[in-house]
Amino acid sequence: MILDGALRAIFETLAGSTSGLASATGAGRWHVLFGGRQRPLLMSDGEYRLQKQWLSYFIGDRLRTAYARTLLKLHSMLPRVHLLPDVRFPGVRAARAPETPPPYGALAAIQIGTPGPYQKASALLITGAGEGLALAKIALVPGADRMVVSEANWLRLLETERGLAGEVPQLLAEGDLGNGRRFLVMTLAPMTMTTTEFTPAHERFLRRLGRSRMEVRSFGSSSCCDSLEREFTAIASSLTRREAVRLGSALHDCRVAMSDFVCPFIVSQGDFAWWNIRVHRDGIFVFDWEYARLGANPLADLFHYHLIQRAASGRAIGQRFLARLLRQAESFARRHYPESRWQPARVSGLALAYVLDVLFQYCRANGDRIDPDDLVVRGYWSLMERRSMWMAS
Repeated sequence: MILDGALRAIFETLAGSTSGLASATGAGRWHVLFGGRQRPLLMSDGEYRLQKQWLSYFIGDRLRTAYARTLLKLHSMLPRVHLLPDVRFPGVRAARAPETPPPYGALAAIQIGTPGPYQKASALLITGAGEGLALAKIALVPGADRMVVSEANWLRLLETERGLAGEVPQLLAEGDLGNGRRFLVMTLAPMTMTTTEFTPAHERFLRRLGRSRMEVRSFGSSSCCDSLEREFTAIASSLTRREAVRLGSALHDCRVAMSDFVCPFIVSQGDFAWWNIRVHRDGIFVFDWEYARLGANPLADLFHYHLIQRAASGRAIGQRFLARLLRQAESFARRHYPESRWQPARVSGLALAYVLDVLFQYCRANGDRIDPDDLVVRGYWSLMERRSMWMAS
């Protein structure tokens, strides 16, 4: 199994440079939560009080967290019943602090990413006392290597942005594994609370990020427009005739709506969703920067925060909700990017550009094919088809 070599390589990389880790004996053993083909979570064997603490680094949803804690508690009380399946990596030796008697592994949990050309695993590294220390990302397939490299490059770049200090991870290590896959190790969020609300802290973060590296130009000459054109060209031959015509028509409408509109194009986090954000009283902490880009749609992160959570849960994106979101986006743009003359038609044009960008990304991740069973694809395709109802003229 690819994780066996990946985890061993990460332990060897960190053992000599990261405080709290030391070599020790003991094979890795995990319990499997949320099994199935999507995103199984492997929880390191240990005391329940520590296991429930580790969960908070991976699961933001309260109901899922409560469910996982219940399973782990019952498993700890009735170990012979085997409520949770076990998995072992015989060659992986768990690091721990030598003065700590119980064999708490330095690797507390592994989350296996969604299968596909960009599949990765995330591994939580802990101290001998069971406290979160760092998070490692491991490419599981060749296509994921560039995603790991991209995120490492972005973390290095973000370190130079003083206005974002303390709100983004720091890169601790990166490299190649023996099997050729890439990995990185980064710091954890200083808190584990989440919220689905868009708070003033979220808005402040997007303002600082957007204005950190900004270029003002026409939509037609922007990287945003160029990216949409290139992505559509790349997937067009693999689509059905109907799909290609519908997407091509929507892209044409986007160009017309934006025509020669001049506005800022900015740094976008690329997956600004509540599950990639932790909150506290004074601000937020944002991770998962593998989809970040320069010269991006200035309203994409705002649209993404509000739309992706509804689409991913299968909730309808109704006209009233869209109307409120478009008004909010226009108000946001007027406050933070006063360089441009913001009008409803321009804001809704950028909304369509965002919707197309997400559809193209999901199509590429599915082997250049539209998956009608994917909840996000289904929701965003509906948005694209209904654009005449919500786009301002």
